[in-house]
Amino acid sequence: MRSLSRLLLAIALMLLAGAVGLRAAEKEKPVKRDYSLVTAAPAPRIQTEAQMAAKSDGCFSCHVRTDQPTMHETPAVRLGCVDCHGGNAEVFGNSELAHDDPAYVAARDAAHVLPKYPESWHWPSSANPKRSYALLNKEDPVFVRFVNPSDYRVARESCGACHIETIEAAERSIMATGAMLWGGASYNNGILPFKRYILGEAYTRDGEPAKIESPGVPAGTVTDAQEDRGAMAALYPMPTWHVIPPGDVFRVFERGGRNIASQFPEVGIPNPTGLIQRLEEPGRPDLKQSNRGPGTGLRVAIPVLNIHKTRLNDPFMWFMGTNDQPGDYRHSGCASCHVVYANDREPRHSLIYAKHGRDGQSATVDPTIASLYEGGHDESHGGGHGGVKQPGDNDHSETPDHEREKQRGHPIRHTFTRSIPTAQCMNCHMHQPNIFLNSYLGYTMWDYESDAPHMWPKEQKYPTAAEIRAVLDRNPEAAAPKGKWADIDFLRNVYDLNPELSDTQFADYHGHGWNFRAILKRDREGNLLDKDGNIVAHDDPEKWRREDEGKFVEPGVNPGKTVHMMDIHAEKGLQCADCHFAQDSHGNGLIYTEVANAVEIGCKDCHGTADAYPSLRTSGPAAPPKGTDLSLLRNPDGRRRFEWTYGDDGRQVLIQRSIVDPELEWQVSLTRDSVDPQSREFNAKSARAKLMSKQGAETGLFEFGTGIAPENRAHGTEEMACFTCHLSWTTSCGGCHLPIEANWKTKSHHYGTEETRNFATYNPQVARDQMFQLGRHQTTKGNQVAPIRSTSALVLSSTNINRERIYVQQPPVAASGYSSQAFAPHFPHTVRLTETKTCSDCHLSEADDNNAIMSQLLLLGTNFVNFVGLNAWVGLDTGFEAVRVTEWDEPQAVLGSYLHRYAYPDYWRMHVEDNDRELKDWVRGKTFDEEVGGETKAFEQFANVHEGTRDGVGCLQLRGEYMFVAEGKGGFRVYDVASIANKGVSERILTAPFSAAGHDTHVKTANATCMALATNQPVRPDRNKAMAQTPVSDAEGNPVFNADGSPMTLLQVNQEQPMRPIYDYAVITDAVEGLVLVNVETMADGEFRNNKLDRTRFADGSTAWNPDGVLTGARHVTLAGDIAYIAADAGLVTIDLSNPADPQLMAVRALTDARASTIQFRYLWVTDAEGVKLFDVTDMRNPVAMPQATVPLAEARRIYVARTYAYVAAKRDGLVILDVTKPLAPKIYQRVTLDGTLDDAEDVIVGSTNATLFAYVADGRNGLKVLQLTTPDSQPNFYGFSPAPKPELIAWARTKGAALSLSKGLDRDRGVDETGGQMAVFGRLGSRPFNRAEMEKLFLTRAGVPWKVSDIPDMTAWVGGRGPWLDRDAGAPGE
Repeated sequence: MRSLSRLLLAIALMLLAGAVGLRAAEKEKPVKRDYSLVTAAPAPRIQTEAQMAAKSDGCFSCHVRTDQPTMHETPAVRLGCVDCHGGNAEVFGNSELAHDDPAYVAARDAAHVLPKYPESWHWPSSANPKRSYALLNKEDPVFVRFVNPSDYRVARESCGACHIETIEAAERSIMATGAMLWGGASYNNGILPFKRYILGEAYTRDGEPAKIESPGVPAGTVTDAQEDRGAMAALYPMPTWHVIPPGDVFRVFERGGRNIASQFPEVGIPNPTGLIQRLEEPGRPDLKQSNRGPGTGLRVAIPVLNIHKTRLNDPFMWFMGTNDQPGDYRHSGCASCHVVYANDREPRHSLIYAKHGRDGQSATVDPTIASLYEGGHDESHGGGHGGVKQPGDNDHSETPDHEREKQRGHPIRHTFTRSIPTAQCMNCHMHQPNIFLNSYLGYTMWDYESDAPHMWPKEQKYPTAAEIRAVLDRNPEAAAPKGKWADIDFLRNVYDLNPELSDTQFADYHGHGWNFRAILKRDREGNLLDKDGNIVAHDDPEKWRREDEGKFVEPGVNPGKTVHMMDIHAEKGLQCADCHFAQDSHGNGLIYTEVANAVEIGCKDCHGTADAYPSLRTSGPAAPPKGTDLSLLRNPDGRRRFEWTYGDDGRQVLIQRSIVDPELEWQVSLTRDSVDPQSREFNAKSARAKLMSKQGAETGLFEFGTGIAPENRAHGTEEMACFTCHLSWTTSCGGCHLPIEANWKTKSHHYGTEETRNFATYNPQVARDQMFQLGRHQTTKGNQVAPIRSTSALVLSSTNINRERIYVQQPPVAASGYSSQAFAPHFPHTVRLTETKTCSDCHLSEADDNNAIMSQLLLLGTNFVNFVGLNAWVGLDTGFEAVRVTEWDEPQAVLGSYLHRYAYPDYWRMHVEDNDRELKDWVRGKTFDEEVGGETKAFEQFANVHEGTRDGVGCLQLRGEYMFVAEGKGGFRVYDVASIANKGVSERILTAPFSAAGHDTHVKTANATCMALATNQPVRPDRNKAMAQTPVSDAEGNPVFNADGSPMTLLQVNQEQPMRPIYDYAVITDAVEGLVLVNVETMADGEFRNNKLDRTRFADGSTAWNPDGVLTGARHVTLAGDIAYIAADAGLVTIDLSNPADPQLMAVRALTDARASTIQFRYLWVTDAEGVKLFDVTDMRNPVAMPQATVPLAEARRIYVARTYAYVAAKRDGLVILDVTKPLAPKIYQRVTLDGTLDDAEDVIVGSTNATLFAYVADGRNGLKVLQLTTPDSQPNFYGFSPAPKPELIAWARTKGAALSLSKGLDRDRGVDETGGQMAVFGRLGSRPFNRAEMEKLFLTRAGVPWKVSDIPDMTAWVGGRGPWLDRDAGAPGE
C-alpha cells in the first residue's frame, strides 16, 4: 500500500536531523573569485553555426585540435565550448607560445574558470586530482561546470535542454545514491531499523546534502504497483551519526576529536589529576566511556565509521574516482560512464580501449593535453601528477618525449560515447569480494597467501606511521604498507608477474589499490581442471598460458589449459553495456534501494525459455509495463544491436552486435533449441534441468522432456532464477577484519573535510569461491529459489585512545536481532557453458558423497571457514585460558604459519627459532629502532590470560563480548572478555559488577559438564521481539493494518521472520541434574543492570529436566536448532526444545560410554568407548544407527567435522583424521601424534585464516597445539572445497592446566539451523533461508524417503513432445 512508502517519516526526520553542512578545507583557504565574465547561460537546445562558433573561437586559439568539438559524435549537435564549460571565449591566446610564457598564462587564466581551491585541483592542470572525495561539494559550481559540465550539480545547465529527463533519472538512480550500500550497512549492523532503506547520496548545486523524491503525482509518492516493484517515495541524506542505538556489539560509542584540556583527551574517565569530565552531552557519559563499562573510547561503532571514512565506500556518481591507480580513473556525473578512461589492458575487459593502457592516459589530439607528461615538477608548484609548467620553471628532462610517460588522470578522448567498456564500470562495481563485476571477469580479492613469495618483501618492512598513512590513503588494507604492493609501480605491474606464479593469476586492474586473484576451474579436492574436466598438473608449464598465447588474449579465448572461470559472456567479449542498456545505467526515474529492483533486463529477454524464443522485450523489475523493445536498439555505427536471421539448417538464429567494438558479434544461445532433440544445439543436461517433472522424485523415474507441461516442471522459471543452475561459482566473504584506531585523526570522505580521531582499515579474511548456497530471493523477484552469498560479514577489533588494545571477535548485530554475519541472494554473473551446476550440487548424490556439499548448500555451515581470531580459548582443569595465536596487525597471520613466514619474516624467525614455536608470555620489540625511536619496532606484549574456576571447564563458547562456560561443580557462568587485550585494565576477564546495581551471571548447578548455544554468532532476540511488537504508522500518524485487520508491525514491514525461542537460551548439561536452561538474552541488550541470570522453570515446575534419570551422567550436548543431542550414561539422548520450557524426549539410543557428538546435514557422528559411530538423522528426532560406518578407536573424545574430514581427539592416539566424504564408508586418513608429543588429545576445532586451514588441539597435559592443515607449499590444492589436510605443527602452548576443551570459531557460512531457524540477517527485503520443509523438498519424497540423483542424463526417461524416445544405449543426441 502506498502508505508504507511514508512509514515512520517523522522518526526518520528526527534521526536525520543531525546531518551537518559541509565545511571548507582547514589547510587550504578558498580564493575569492570574480566569475562574472566566465559564467555561461544554460546551454541552448538549438542555435546557428555562427552562434556556436562564437562560443568556441577563443578556445580554439589554444586548443587548435580536439577530438569532438561538441563532445558529441553527431554533427547535428551545435554546442560551443562555453555552452558546456563556461569560460570566456572572447579571450584569444597564442598557441605558438610556450605554456609557461607569461602571455600564454595570462590569456589562459582570463579565458578559464579558476578554482576556489587551486592547490586541491593542482591548478592549472586539467588532470583529475587524486583522491578528491568531497572536493566537488566545496568548489564553486561555476568551476565544477568548467571541469565537468556533466557533473550532476550542474548538468541541468549544460545538458538539461536536451537530456533533462535522463539527468533527473540518473540523480535518483542507485548508481548515484548508493542506497543499498548505505541502507544495508545501517540495517545489517543495527544502526537503523528500516529494511526499506531510507538513506542515499544526493547533493544540491552548491554541494549541500539533499533529499530526493520520486516524481510521482504529487511529488514524493509512488503508486502501489511501483512500490510492489521496490520503488521508494524518497531518500534522505546520510547523517553524520554522533550516537547510535545502544546494544550492537559496541553499545554506544561517543564521537570524539576534541580535548577538554591538554592532558585530558575526551574519553569520559578520570584524568591524571583525579578530576572528572564535566562536559556532558548525549552519548558522552560522565563516569565511563560508554555503557559498555570498561569500553574502548572509540566514539562510534565501526560500521558507522566505515560509512564515513574508509575507501571501501569510494565515491559514487556524485564524485570523481580517486584517479590514482589502474581501475580508479573516472570523472563524476554523466562522464563517470560516458567519458572513457584507460583502466585495464586486458582486451576482454576493455576491447578497443585496451591498447590505451590502464593508467588514465589520454590519446587526445588536443595539443594542450597531448604534450603533458608525468612528473618533472615540484608538487608544491602543482607538479607531479597533474603538473603543468609555470612561468620560471625549467624542465631539465633529458628523456625524449616519445619515451616519457604521459600524464595520468585524463580521459582517452574528449568525447561522449555509448561504447562503454567493462573496465570503466569496474571503477565503481568492484567492492571486494562480492560485487558481481569482479566475478563476471573471474576474479575475487587476493588473500595474501597465494604466491606469497612474489608479493611480500624478503626483508620484513617496519613502516613509520607517516609511511603507513601514505599507503592507507590510497588503499584501506592495513596489510598493504608491509607488502610490495605498497609501491604503486609494483602494484601497477602485478599482472606482469603472472607467468612466474604457481598458485593464481592476477588481474590488471587495482581499484582501491587492491589485488584480485583469478578463480580457476577445480574439482572438490582442489585439482586444477581443463575444459574437459581433466586434471591439469600443478607444474604443467601450460596451465596458465599455451606456448602460442601472449600476455593478453583476444575475446573468445580462455588462455592456458586451466579454465579461468570468467563469465562466458565476458570471455566472448560482451561488456556490461551489451546487456545493461541505457535505462539500467540511467535509471527509470524512480528511486530504488536494492540493485535487483533497479534492473530492467532479464535472462529470458535474450535467451528465451524452454517453450519460446526470446521476445526481445525487457522483463526485469524496473522494466516499463510492456518492456523495452530490444529489436529497436541501434549501435553507434547505426546497425541493429539484435537481429534475427536463419542458420544453414533453416532454424532461427539471433545475432547480437557489440556496442563497443563494431567488428564483434555473437550468436545468442537460445534456450528453446537447447532442449529440443531435433536441434543441433540440443543439450541433454540442459533439457533435464529445465524440463524435469515435479513428480520425478516421487516416481523414481525422473521423467523430463518437452512433454512435461510448464506447470508440472520442477524448476519452473517463476519458481527458480535461471542463474541458479547456470552460474559456475559464487564468491563469498567469510568475514572481513576492520581494525579501528581511536587515535588517528583523519578526514571523512563524504563530509567535506570534517576530521575526527577515529580511523578504520579494511582487510579480507576469507574469500572463497566454493560456497554454493541456496535460499529465497527478495519479494520483488517472487521469492524465487536463488543462489545466496555471504556478504557484509565483519570481524572487528580496536585500539583505544590510550593505544591499548580491545578485541571483539564478532560481527555486530542487525536491527532485526539477527547476527550481521549477513547473507543475500546474488547473481554473481559467472555463467559458463559447461562449468555449471549439476544435479548433485543441490540433491543427494547416488554415490552418497555430497553430504558436506548439501550442508553448504542449505546454509547449515560446514565448520571449515570458522574464524578463531586473536585468541584460541581453551578450557582447562583449572579454569580457562585465552592463548594468543595470531599477530595483532594485519594481515592477522597465525603465529608460525605459512603467511606469517612471508608477511612477518623477522617475527616468524623469533617465534620459530627464538621461542621454539611456543606461544608464551613475552615482550617483543626494541626500545630504540634505527631512527632512535620506538615507532617502527614498538614493544608488544604477548599474554595468555588465565581465569581460574572452581572445577574443570568441560565446554566453553565465545559469543560477542562474552564467554559462556560450563565449570563442572562450579556451575554455569558468563564472563566479560571484551577487554582481554587491554593491559590497562586490572582484570582482563571480568566477573565484577558493571554498576552499583550489580549483576550476577553465575548459575549454580551440581556438575555442569557442557553447554551449548543455538548459535555462536551474536544475536539479539529481544531486538527481534521488539520489532515484532512495534506497530507502524504512516506519515500522518495513522496506524497501518494488515489485510486481516491486525496492526502491521515493523517486523512485517521489514519482511523478517521471528527468531526461534531456543535462541534466548544457553543449554547446559549437568551430570547429576540433567538438563538446565538459562535465558541469556539480556547479555547483549546493552543494559547491564538486568544481567541476573537464573534457571528457567520448566512446565512441570522444576528447574532441571531429567525424566526417569535419562540424562544422568550427561556430559556433552550438540544443539541443532530445536533439537538437542546429549551424550549421557543412557547413550545418545534426543530432546526436542522447540518449546524450551517444555522439553520432549524423542529418542534414546544405547551406547557404551557416549562422549560427544557433532552434526553435518543428514548425519550425526558420536564418539563412545568403541570409537566413532554414525547416526542417520534425516528424521532429526529419530536417529538411526549406521553400524557399517563405525570407526574403531580406543579413546575417542571430542569430534569435529569440517566439510569432508572428521577430526577426532583420541587421547594417546593423538589427532585422528577421517575421510568422511562418503559418511557411510569412512576411511582413516591419518593419525597425527607428532612423534609422540601429541598423545593426550581431548578436543579439536578447525578454522580458516585467509586462504589456509588450521586445527587447534586441546592436548590434555601437553597444552594447546596449533597445526596448519594446508599451505601453498604442502597442499597446492588449498583452494579446493575440501583439500586433503597435510598437518604440520606451527605453534604450541603450555597452558596453565590440562587442556580439556576449546571454544569453536565463529560460524561464517551458517545462516540457518537444521530445524530452519534463521540466525543471520538476509540483506534483501523478503529474502531468507529455506525453512525445514523447503530443505526437505530437495532430498525427501512426500513420504519422507530420501531420493538420489545422477549427473548423467538418462534419455530413457524422456517424455516426448517433439523429440524421439531414445534407448539408454543410444545416448543423448549431440553427444
